[in-house]
Amino acid sequence: MTTKEKAHNHLWSRIQHTERELVELQSEMCSRGQKRISLSTLEKMYESTENKLDMYNYLFKLVELDEE
Repeated sequence: MTTKEKAHNHLWSRIQHTERELVELQSEMCSRGQKRISLSTLEKMYESTENKLDMYNYLFKLVELDEE
């Protein structure tokens, strides 16, 4: 497996995981079931996770466009 393939697979995994995190945070924000974490904190966590997803997507595109 080449370095590019490894980077591709790693980033794809991180993107999938981060997307699941966003769904979980959104669900927590909507349900507010446990109320252990304030809504403002959940919103900050959501925003931070969105930024992380943007970064992973950017890196993924760079890897895809990279010519060997």
